[in-house]
Amino acid sequence: MKLFKNYLKFLVLGFSLSVFGQDPQDVLVRINDSLYNVADFELLYNKNIDIIAQDSQISIAEYFELYKAFKVKVQDAYAMELDQSEAFQSELLMHRRNLAEKYFIDETKLEALVEEALERAEFELNASHILFLVNEFSTPADTLKAYQKAIEVRNEILNGRSFEAAAVEYSEDPSAKNNKGNLGYFSVFKMVYPFENGAYQTEVGSVSLPVRSSFGYHLIKVHNKRRTQDDKTIAHIFVKIKEGNEQEAKRKIDLAYARLKLGEPFEEVVLHFSDDEGSRENGGLIGIYTAGTIKIDGIDEVVYELNEKRAFARPFRSQHGWHIVMVIDIQDRPNVEQLRAKYFKQVQSDQRAKILENDLVKHLKKRYNFTENLQDINQLAVLLQRDESAQNTEEKLEDATAIALAFFEDEVIIAKDVLAYVQATPNNFTQLNTAEEIATKAYMDYTSQRLKLKYDQDLEKNFPEFAQTMKDYKEGMLLFEWMNYNFWEPSAKDSLAQKKFYRENKLNYTDKAYFIGEVYVFKKRYDAKLYKKLLDSKYQLNEEEFPIVYKYQGRFYLDDKRLPSTLDLSTIEDAIIKHNKHYYIFLVRDKKFEQISEYKDIKSKVLSDYQKKLEEAYTEKLIEKADIEVDKVILQQLKEKYHNEEK
Repeated sequence: MKLFKNYLKFLVLGFSLSVFGQDPQDVLVRINDSLYNVADFELLYNKNIDIIAQDSQISIAEYFELYKAFKVKVQDAYAMELDQSEAFQSELLMHRRNLAEKYFIDETKLEALVEEALERAEFELNASHILFLVNEFSTPADTLKAYQKAIEVRNEILNGRSFEAAAVEYSEDPSAKNNKGNLGYFSVFKMVYPFENGAYQTEVGSVSLPVRSSFGYHLIKVHNKRRTQDDKTIAHIFVKIKEGNEQEAKRKIDLAYARLKLGEPFEEVVLHFSDDEGSRENGGLIGIYTAGTIKIDGIDEVVYELNEKRAFARPFRSQHGWHIVMVIDIQDRPNVEQLRAKYFKQVQSDQRAKILENDLVKHLKKRYNFTENLQDINQLAVLLQRDESAQNTEEKLEDATAIALAFFEDEVIIAKDVLAYVQATPNNFTQLNTAEEIATKAYMDYTSQRLKLKYDQDLEKNFPEFAQTMKDYKEGMLLFEWMNYNFWEPSAKDSLAQKKFYRENKLNYTDKAYFIGEVYVFKKRYDAKLYKKLLDSKYQLNEEEFPIVYKYQGRFYLDDKRLPSTLDLSTIEDAIIKHNKHYYIFLVRDKKFEQISEYKDIKSKVLSDYQKKLEEAYTEKLIEKADIEVDKVILQQLKEKYHNEEK
């Protein structure tokens, strides 16, 4: 894959073109039956010139030769049908899916949702709710009935009835009978998005208007809003209250608390007093606690007030019994950028994604002039019931199911398509109760699916930069497969050919002579001579006491420009050498004379060079055989434009 990425460097993504003296659509060169225009050439040249040239300049003429070579290689790869394998098609499709994702999201809206989540994450709410069940695909009449009931109950509360009493009587959330509608503390992403919206938009102490979610309508009362606490690792001592032992349980928890106050280790007290068998032998460890994650009445407030490690609270009573909580550790909150990265993923996977999708579908309906046949849509539920009664026989394909429900561009959605969708995805409808609800959801989902499919199919046509990027990526993949098939794989297996190539090119694998040590430079020969004498005698020198002009140390090759050009490695440590009015002495710790590397030490380098030679020879033959016609006038204009060649 690393090799593939290197080859893709020839195909850096992008599509900004500039034109000077010629039309981008002018044909620069014909290679066999394919025409390549100025735009294609300039795209690759402008985006890749630095990668190819590195620190040196490369002329238009030189780059044009690389361009021709690249194109004949790609043509050869197509001729070999290297793009037809299942693996190739699968990887190309995967890349297209990944690249297409950003075209399906309104990035401005996405960014706004992320920023909203970041703001909300600073606070957590304590709220209660009353639920009036009605699913999102219910009939308008059923929806209105639930809404009106919610309004009636809200008016009761505003007229003095307690929210808790109303929750017990009216809420269709089964837990309301026990918790009186109280959901405890929660923060962003802990509730379904519409509910979260309603809660964060309601003032503390107020009761919201009915808030619609996928469950139905909610009345929300916010009791408190506070700064979000850090995540804390907590442990507890738990004493269970059984029938008839309330006093004994209270005595036991008070005794445990007294032991803690006297300094007895928490883990020891847990072991002897806690009734929680699951955590008793693990120091009472519950784990990392965030608001709303543990259903123990009162624990939110207790943990919130514990802000030091090893701090423990007074005993408190929950619906289960008595508890003493200790904070074992406090985790630092992620910074804003870490949260931003996390929330970008979460926004696209929770109910907020539905907002983004609804916006996209709304845009696509406008783009494709989407129209609906509302009268026939209302018949869909009837057809669905008829389809079910047909028990999957051919009756479902009768003419009645061919009615058109919607039109867009040159496409039509018919009832039969929606019914088939229901049969193919039955799990999508298990929570719905009536044929009308199933028909509504099926029509909406299938319509959305068809519009997005049409949009996806049109990406290359509507977004030139997308088409260019896919073309570049595909050609990069092709070039990789072409190299692997023709050279890399066969040459890697042919060790005899590799060794033969090494023998024929031994001189190319010569290691340059070098030495390792220090170089001292003086202005006067006397100083250099004295310093060398002391070095040779192993005298402990203080360099600061000598007039050293320069000192170098490390590995030195004989062509190092800092050194005299007449060095003889065999005698270097014995000499004082004059060069450019300075005197050089050398402390040599190790040296290697010029020698040819052994094959076993440079096998990978030999293989790489051998493969490169095979590729160059093969490409040269391809170019010789190719029918190539260049528009020399346009090529000269390009040379003048980029100032890399003389006119």
